[in-house]
This record gives sequence, structure tokens and C-alpha cells, in this order.
Amino acid sequence: MDTPRSAAQKPATRPRDPERTRAQILAVALREFSRHGFHGARIERIAKVAKCNPRMLYHYFGNKEQLYLAALDEVYASIREQERSLDLQAGTPDRAMRLLVEFTFDFFSSNDVFLRMTRNENMLGGRYILRSRMIRDMSQPLLDAIGRLVDRGHAQRVFRERVDPLQLYVSIVALSAHHLNNSATLSATFGVDLTNPAWQAARREHAVAMVLRHLGADETPITPKTEPGA
Repeated sequence: MDTPRSAAQKPATRPRDPERTRAQILAVALREFSRHGFHGARIERIAKVAKCNPRMLYHYFGNKEQLYLAALDEVYASIREQERSLDLQAGTPDRAMRLLVEFTFDFFSSNDVFLRMTRNENMLGGRYILRSRMIRDMSQPLLDAIGRLVDRGHAQRVFRERVDPLQLYVSIVALSAHHLNNSATLSATFGVDLTNPAWQAARREHAVAMVLRHLGADETPITPKTEPGA
């Protein structure tokens, strides 16, 4: 006659860790959405790779749209968090600006998921980003920091131009990402492999030089004005 298992014989059960489960689902969802876009992504694939059932996924995120929004928030939080750590108010203004351009260039170069997510969202007309208050709230401090950096550089006569922070950042993004988003067509058109590390290293320096030159930071320093008889 079979006897009930003792407590010692019962298989151990893994304690639930909601935060870990949610993070695992989100990481898998990011890869799925970046590869297939919103419409091509499949909840069943996400659940399978994340090793959970669809019901658990819906428990944490509600529906596919909410999961996609969470993925967008996550991918933008990554770049915004790293930008905050740059401390653009430290060091000389030209060095701080170089740091921002180099960081942006390197981030795009090494974060294909971010590029794919933003490219896919642009194909949707920015429909879902418009619904994310979090992304807007995270992004405004970056523009404020760039504005303070430009003002500081202008006040110290390191920058000749006082440019609009948003115009400047959009230019930095264009210099850092256009060659990545269009590498196949540009490489074929000009017969040059734009994915070549040496070419990209030269592009990185070109991006920095373009921004600093526009600000006037690479020109002859302006001699501070002195009062007559000083």
C-alpha cells in the first residue's frame, strides 16, 4: 500500500519572484518587438522563450499593447539613465560636449535593439510613444542639461554659437545613427562598407568635429574683452 510522501520527499518548489518574472518577460519582449515590430510580434513566442504561460504574461502587462509600451519605456530608460551619468556640467564645455557626442555615437553603435525599436515605432508614426508620459518626462532633463552646457560654453566664450538644445541633439542623433539605419543602401551606393570598424571610427571623430565646429569650439579662442585702461 502506497504511503503519503513525507515532507522531505516532496519536490522543492521555486519561490515566486514577481519582479524577476516581469523583467524576464520584458527582456524577451524587447527582442521580439525589435525583430518583428508590433504587428509581427507574437505573444505565444514571448511566453515560450520567457518560460511562462500567456496567462502569466497578461497578468503582468494586461495586453500586447501594454507590453509593447513597457518595452518602449524600458529601451528609452536605458539611454536616458546612462546620459544622466555623464555629468555634462563637469569639466570644460568642449570636453563635455565631446563626451555627449561620443556617448551617443557609441550607444547607437552597440544597441541594435534600441535602433530597431525606434525604427519600428517610426513606421507606426510614433503612435505608442505618444501614449508614454514616462518617455517625455525622462527626455526633458536631457534637453535641459544640454541647454545649460551650451549656455555655460557661451558664457565662458568656448562656444561662439548659442544653439537650440533640441536642434543640437537631433543633429547629434543624425550624425550618430543615419549611417547605421542606412548602411546597406549607402554601402551599395558608394561601394564602401559603412559597417567597417575603421570607417565607423573615422565617422565618430567626424561627428565630434562637426558638432564642435558648429558651436565654434574648434576655432581660435576669443580674447576676453577688457575695459579701457584695464
